[in-house]
Amino acid sequence: MDGNGLTTLPILEETFYALSRKQYSYKVSLTNEGLHLTKSGDDGTEKTDLIHIRDIIGCKCMRNSGKSDHCACRPAKAGTAEAARGGTAETDECRVRVPYVEAGDCSAYLCVYAFVLKNVGAKNKKRDKMTVTLRFRNYRSYDENSRVATKWKLAIKSLLQARCEDGTIVAPSDDHYLGNRLLVIVNPKSGVGKSREIFQRKIVPILNMADVDYDLHITCMQNDARNLMRTSNIYKWGRGVVVLGGDGLMFEVINGLMERSDWQRAFEYLTLSVIPGGSGNGMAKSISFETNEPYNPDPILISALNIVSGNRCPMDLVRVETRTQVVYSFLSIGWGFIADIDIESERIRMLGSPRFTIWSIARLIGLRSYPARLSYSKINDLETETRMNNYARGTSGDFQEVADDEPVSIEFGIDPLEEFAVRARVESFSSLISKHTAFMSVNEAPSFSSIPDVIEGSEVWVRGPLSKLPPLSDPVPSDWVVVEDEFVMIHASYLSHISEDVIIAPKSKLNDGVIWLLVIKNGISRTTFLQFLLGLSSGNHLAVPNVEMIPVRAFRLEPLSEGSHLVVDGELLKHSPVQAEIMPGITNVYARQKFS
Repeated sequence: MDGNGLTTLPILEETFYALSRKQYSYKVSLTNEGLHLTKSGDDGTEKTDLIHIRDIIGCKCMRNSGKSDHCACRPAKAGTAEAARGGTAETDECRVRVPYVEAGDCSAYLCVYAFVLKNVGAKNKKRDKMTVTLRFRNYRSYDENSRVATKWKLAIKSLLQARCEDGTIVAPSDDHYLGNRLLVIVNPKSGVGKSREIFQRKIVPILNMADVDYDLHITCMQNDARNLMRTSNIYKWGRGVVVLGGDGLMFEVINGLMERSDWQRAFEYLTLSVIPGGSGNGMAKSISFETNEPYNPDPILISALNIVSGNRCPMDLVRVETRTQVVYSFLSIGWGFIADIDIESERIRMLGSPRFTIWSIARLIGLRSYPARLSYSKINDLETETRMNNYARGTSGDFQEVADDEPVSIEFGIDPLEEFAVRARVESFSSLISKHTAFMSVNEAPSFSSIPDVIEGSEVWVRGPLSKLPPLSDPVPSDWVVVEDEFVMIHASYLSHISEDVIIAPKSKLNDGVIWLLVIKNGISRTTFLQFLLGLSSGNHLAVPNVEMIPVRAFRLEPLSEGSHLVVDGELLKHSPVQAEIMPGITNVYARQKFS
């Protein structure tokens, strides 16, 4: 029995031989833990290595092509073992050498792909690819050998599907595996403009190793992904939706889903994921940070592995309301210093992430403050709050849909002071003009129709959970804290990182039900503020004087002058009072288990 009370008896077991400088035999056993490789030498010594099931991403059966003396499978950094009839293998060349091609090779090959942790406990921890190639040739016909290899393949795939969130093994659930097709949305202009190259060179091989079918959508205009999510039959993508680009692309996807009449079912069905291709990449880094994955050596690899071998984990969203619109945010709301940098540095976007550092220096020299009224509902007991949010996620009381024929309680164009007077339901809409999207169907994907045009002037409603806050025109609840002052910056975060190198809320979790409100008032010196900026990369900024981090359920910010920018997930909103509230765990993302 292992630590989880599961049996470690072999599901399948076979003896293989490998020829190198010495003759070794391998006993290969498949258990619930993974693939056990026990090497026996001529001197009787044994050594067992375990490739854990959580590190395996897929496997494939292959056959020698007969065109050369090499197997069609050419794994990298791999050991090769041959089933009990003998033969040779070249582990140094990382490929299988098949000696009897001229007589007809009846062998069947199984390649098992894994990405294992190396240098655990060190600063240079990383994941390396490992491929184990097993050659089955116990029988004189390929069909018989192929049946044995296929039996191993199906057993491994069954274990891969049975992985669940807490590391135990359970029976596969139809709820989690409604389909194997993935939608990948690529913004070709995000970051430094290499998203297409990243997808073809680094993502496609991993999806192929994991046997994941995918459709590819290349965005061609702003709000393209938003339109796609709003109008498409998303239920064909049971594996989920992946965005390759910046955080702004994920913002479009989430808000497009919130514009659907079936928004609740959509969020329950889909699992979202992100592959970093922008300048900030805060969500990708936050997921790796929480699960203790080695992000920095290869961010794209780690994020891709989340998709093919990660678990479905709940993530909070935040409902953001201004005088003219409602949007849903997954990352942060900024006003003041950091928001100004985010927007004003766009003019040097071609430099990539260093643009933030360059603009920070310029803004530090001319440090500004802005008058505002900040109100918030503070969380005094984080542990109790988290338990309550976990309970709320198990109920459906907070998340209600309005029937398609139900009248909406608000119309825009009325007096701004009265626009939210009726609170039964607050909606926002925008007039959008959509062109046909550039859709590329790949990997033998079925045909997909372009997004239908949206008639100019038509209304697109933002739906989602009901708000528990009073209208912006009404006073905040009496138990809220209200502060009116001059502020250098106010930044609300619900993920640990707002970019790859800025850990703004170290205690934040994907689904803790907390908005972490960072507040810096006027009066901080440039020297002290510089210490704050330098500490953002390590989390030490919270120890700097005059820096407050307040856990809240909701807040309202009312700027008393213009000048700063209001930024949500890197997207600029119109200058306006704003209020936000946490919506615990209403979406799901791919994230690996946390292991030390």
